[in-house]
Amino acid sequence: MEMKLRTPCPPRNYQSVKLTLSILTLVGALALAGSVFAHNGSGHKDSVASGPEATPDSPPPHVFDEAEGGHSGGSGKTLGETVYKHMCGFCHGLDGNGGGKATDYLFPWARDFRKGVFKHRSTPSGSLPLDEDIARTISRGIPGTAMPAWGGALSEEETQAVVQYIKKFSKRFQEEKPRARIVVKSIPPTASEDIEKGEKLYQELRCARCHGSDLKGDGIMADQLYDIWDHRLFVYDLENPNTYKWGYEKKDIYMTLTAGVDGTPMKSFSHLKDEERWSLAAFLRSKVQTERHQKAEYEIDLHVKKISGKVEIDPDHEIWKDAPKNVVHMIQLNARRDPVNRIQVQSVVDGENLGIRVQWDDPTANRTSSRHQDFKDAVAVEFALGDVVLHKHGHNEPFFGMGNRGKVVNIWQWRADWQQEIETKKRLEYATEGMQDMDVMIFGGEVNPVESLNPFREAPVEELNAEGFGTLTPQPTTRQNVAGNGVWKDGKWTVVFSRPLKSLNKWDVKLIKKGVPILAAFAVWDGAHQDRNGRKVVSMWQRLHLP
Repeated sequence: MEMKLRTPCPPRNYQSVKLTLSILTLVGALALAGSVFAHNGSGHKDSVASGPEATPDSPPPHVFDEAEGGHSGGSGKTLGETVYKHMCGFCHGLDGNGGGKATDYLFPWARDFRKGVFKHRSTPSGSLPLDEDIARTISRGIPGTAMPAWGGALSEEETQAVVQYIKKFSKRFQEEKPRARIVVKSIPPTASEDIEKGEKLYQELRCARCHGSDLKGDGIMADQLYDIWDHRLFVYDLENPNTYKWGYEKKDIYMTLTAGVDGTPMKSFSHLKDEERWSLAAFLRSKVQTERHQKAEYEIDLHVKKISGKVEIDPDHEIWKDAPKNVVHMIQLNARRDPVNRIQVQSVVDGENLGIRVQWDDPTANRTSSRHQDFKDAVAVEFALGDVVLHKHGHNEPFFGMGNRGKVVNIWQWRADWQQEIETKKRLEYATEGMQDMDVMIFGGEVNPVESLNPFREAPVEELNAEGFGTLTPQPTTRQNVAGNGVWKDGKWTVVFSRPLKSLNKWDVKLIKKGVPILAAFAVWDGAHQDRNGRKVVSMWQRLHLP
């Protein structure tokens, strides 16, 4: 569904606007892990200023709490609790039940920690994980899901504190101890006969029922699989290296086969001989198409290049040839085949305007959403408002998926269907210029298709604000000051956004900051995957440095 809006209003009145559209999630998503990406709903006339305009106070001194393995601030919260509620609670829920605010936008759902059942372990099936197993999942994330890699965001102390806090959700950690680690003494070399034995085992063990005979995850039982919480599961393409949750090297696959994936139908194969598990791992590793591996980082520095010319929204203009190219990792909020795993971002600035160019692979251009079965391609850039520095001052940045209460975000969204609409209207107006009775002559008395297009749509970009899921609010027409243009060519979308550096609108991101990077995140909707609202891929926050 597309959003239906009443008269646009400033973000502080967002309660009166009910929206069905959501944008950047991006896990926890997520939509940025939830929906497109509005404000402080206190109702006080001046209360919103305490959100995006205020400078956050420095956090109180921390007191070490030995029982928690972390710190305690003035509120009595431990370090683990503070980080968990800021980084993890949106998806996993504040009580660890896997039902956070972002859950409605995620597939598969975030893990419910209360049973003490963990997918990734270096311990045998049925055992609790080691602390380092949980820490590894937090740091590296889980490819193919909305679980991002927090390794670059959290210190070692913070990660360990979160591990201890997560363990408090399940009594198992007080009543049981993890079993001994699975030890891999050595990795045997792979011979052709090992791969042949592994392929035979794959058939004998009927792995194809779920993973398919071609390993693409489309077996006859793939649509009938549920976890122990009765949540639908998604079977991934085993040829795609970007969706291996715990790594696609031979040892990683061997460990997954040995430990199993608890809570899911993927049982442990520890009943097999050790050499049989190595053969099966060798076969699966031989099928991994490593050339498809797409390297990208979750949180990086985006440096804006100062140019002597003028910022142009033509995606093929020469100003983009020498602009620094940065590759940003994208998180899929909904599991799918061949997702957009990464985007390329470039930025330039002249004396008056900022330009941001986003490019991503997309074999099919989806330019219309006029029918219920149609879904359009789109991209959005989300900015944090206020003086926030990523992972500093006690992690005071907004949630990268739509912001959160008191932490407003500013969003620029480009849509392929809007651009198509504008271009079509211009072409038809040119073709019928100076001619009379065109409705009768050409359209047989039916309504001229020009008239069915939005007569007020002048730009394919819309500027919005959000302050959490369900609060997305378009800015008034008079405040819209972002231009954009997109081109699809050779299986790629390239979209350029441009906005003046100066803006008097308090809900616009301030692009003139001395020495302080602007936090920017991205979202992409792929019409071929029926993306809309919160169904999309998103990024975490990136640091945008203006010269």
